[in-house]
Amino acid sequence: MPDTDEEGFYHWFPWGKNIEEGWSFDVITLLAIIGEGSVAEFAQTITASSLCMLPRLIPAPQALLRPQRPQRLPEVHAKLAGVYGGTLLDSVGFFANILHPLDEYRPFDFRVFEIKHTHLLRPEAKRRLENEGFLGTVFGLRWLKRKKAKKQEQQNMNSEITINNTRENGGGANGSDTTAADTDADADAIRRRNGGGTNGKHVTLDVADTEHGDHIPTPGINRQPTMAERITDIVTAPKIMTPQNRAVSSPNARYTVPPALDSPMHVINVFSFLITVAILITSAYWNDGAAVTAIVTISLAASVMGYASWWYPLLMARQANAKVPPGDVVIRTREGAFLVVKCTEEVARELYQGTEECRYVSTKYHRLFMGIAMVLLMVAVVLLGNCRWASQALIGGAYVLLNSIYWVCGLLPQRFFWDLSRYTITDITPEDVKNNDQNDVPPNFTRTLWYAIRETKKDAWVDRSGALPGTVQWKKWLHEALQAANEGVHDWDAVGRKDVIMRENPDAYVSREPSNLAKQHDVGHWPNDPAAQKAPLDQVQPSPY
Repeated sequence: MPDTDEEGFYHWFPWGKNIEEGWSFDVITLLAIIGEGSVAEFAQTITASSLCMLPRLIPAPQALLRPQRPQRLPEVHAKLAGVYGGTLLDSVGFFANILHPLDEYRPFDFRVFEIKHTHLLRPEAKRRLENEGFLGTVFGLRWLKRKKAKKQEQQNMNSEITINNTRENGGGANGSDTTAADTDADADAIRRRNGGGTNGKHVTLDVADTEHGDHIPTPGINRQPTMAERITDIVTAPKIMTPQNRAVSSPNARYTVPPALDSPMHVINVFSFLITVAILITSAYWNDGAAVTAIVTISLAASVMGYASWWYPLLMARQANAKVPPGDVVIRTREGAFLVVKCTEEVARELYQGTEECRYVSTKYHRLFMGIAMVLLMVAVVLLGNCRWASQALIGGAYVLLNSIYWVCGLLPQRFFWDLSRYTITDITPEDVKNNDQNDVPPNFTRTLWYAIRETKKDAWVDRSGALPGTVQWKKWLHEALQAANEGVHDWDAVGRKDVIMRENPDAYVSREPSNLAKQHDVGHWPNDPAAQKAPLDQVQPSPY
């Protein structure tokens, strides 16, 4: 027994174990509810996968007890204007901000990006990536599957047969046209070579008929997904939105962005589940009934809350197939940085113009599930305070570890958590504007705006987005900037020309007397008023949160 006098070291800390009989309430229950900030930050990310229903210990599970589920993903405040379509928004979508995080750009920075659908760029590579499945992704066996796919593709290429309208070796005395019997015989030869089915990738028909065309026929047999691919779909997205179902749906079907299969949140969920199982087995070995009941209860509450909050994002899709102009957009941040994004109308509708809807799997009885989870959580808190000393130490250590992991996870960028392989983003910023701040000190809003006009060769978005005031001087500068952009004058002195135009005002000063009201009405503002010339006209409003 250590020295416990008032001046001893052990006087500052408790010593020994609580061996009193009966129920008690200890501080261990506080560890179960500490860390709400870290968990609340990832509440939507946690519940975007079916792994959220794993029974496990979660720090501060009350962060998931939300009476109202969010219907939209969080957005970033910025001015967004369509170059051709006339779109004007005050925010940038959640997934678009993951592709190009706006907080990473310096004041008055300028960037040009090109975003395209990946499956339109590399269809073969995309198909192989989808067919690798769960096991190939987890165990790193992708190279085996790619080798097998390459071998199969070579075999299919060898089975390619072209049926010509005129045979080299005849079909008649005068080299007559191919008969129906000859065509059937060739079809039988194809089936025998391919093992009873026409699984060759390319079969070119050159028979003179009404359906003849210069395109490769579409295969009529679709490969069924493997068990590994089904597991991947179940983990990353609800069954109704699997890639297999999207393949047979209409072209205008709305796309969902699933969580990345190797998302850190998936790793944390599985890790916490394993820790929970280990603590449960250990508590049962110690014959601690209160600990076993507490762990089962709090794990069941986590599963109920996960199912009630399980959701997936739906992107907006075009419902018409009419020919439309490109969907290029210009983004202006609060710090004066400009981003020009070149994309199609389909990409712009998904990432910028449309709304990102949160579609929940459990549409009914949400409040009932939350009420059940709340009751289970309260019972678990009471049980945690009455576990044995060793069980409390083990559970407390687990909560400290999980809280630390969630805190570290908050330092990672969002691109690690979501599967945005649907999009391919390329930085196509001109070389003459990269690192341009070294030649222009301090950075200038007018110069950056000129870069955006030079890239888009349009000026309507400037007025709509409030980038410039509608004064006579700025209108003249904007007209000259557009003219220089269309003429290809890349080294046009935007800042110098602006200073000259501002000094060309013939009305150097007009007193604000009643006799000059007509002058103010004609010009639209008091001449030479510094406030009227301030750019930008419409500032980006800060987020209220």
